[in-house]
Amino acid sequence: MRTVLSVVVLAAGIGVALPAAAATLSLNERLKGASVVQVNQVPASGASLIGRVEQFRNGDSLIRLGEGEGEPVVLTLCNGKAHMNLDARWPGAPAAKTQEEKQMRAYGLYMAVMGGMAMAQSIVGDTLEVPAEGQAATVQRETPWAYGKEQYAVRVSNGADDVLRIKVTKTGNTTRTPSSGRDDVVSTDDDKAARLAELEPVGTSRELVISAAPMAASVTDDMSLKGWMSASGKGGATVGAARKASGDCAR
Repeated sequence: MRTVLSVVVLAAGIGVALPAAAATLSLNERLKGASVVQVNQVPASGASLIGRVEQFRNGDSLIRLGEGEGEPVVLTLCNGKAHMNLDARWPGAPAAKTQEEKQMRAYGLYMAVMGGMAMAQSIVGDTLEVPAEGQAATVQRETPWAYGKEQYAVRVSNGADDVLRIKVTKTGNTTRTPSSGRDDVVSTDDDKAARLAELEPVGTSRELVISAAPMAASVTDDMSLKGWMSASGKGGATVGAARKASGDCAR
């Protein structure tokens, strides 16, 4: 399992004109080159989820959950195999007793962060208009669902501190298919209602906070991996030991 920030763009966008000073960039490339990407996910109701992906010059990456520094969840050394923190927890995450259950919980937390990032990317698209430094602008985006489109407001803020904020908020749904007739088999009113119920509620938001600060060289070798498990079965008590055991950029 690797930390992959580049996602196939699924969304078709419609944009409101931005100021002439706006620049165009590739969101995928900006994410790949970021030292830190924070993902703030706020549902229409319930607990929010804060995740951070830290990337290093040697190919290391570390995913954390929570406020501040956060709790480490998944570590990848030099784009190699993943190491998972089996003791990682988050409010609402399932209880886990066995090694397998803890592994699945850690993987679920990983997917919650990466899936949220991928969802935001798919809505925004790869080509992004960025306003002048210190400015912000909002564009509209739409993505298809079975019977219409989901509508989003995308607010792009270009901070003077080399931080780019992209907040995606769901604003509505459209339904274009007319009511079904007696001979309809698939596109029935019940199916339409069921599909609509599966969509995320209006008001759900995701924000990517992308730092362009220089990447650190690597995760420190003395970081403890007590309670962690390596996907390759070759872990260690510390990052340094795991590097040597796994062969992923061993020093």
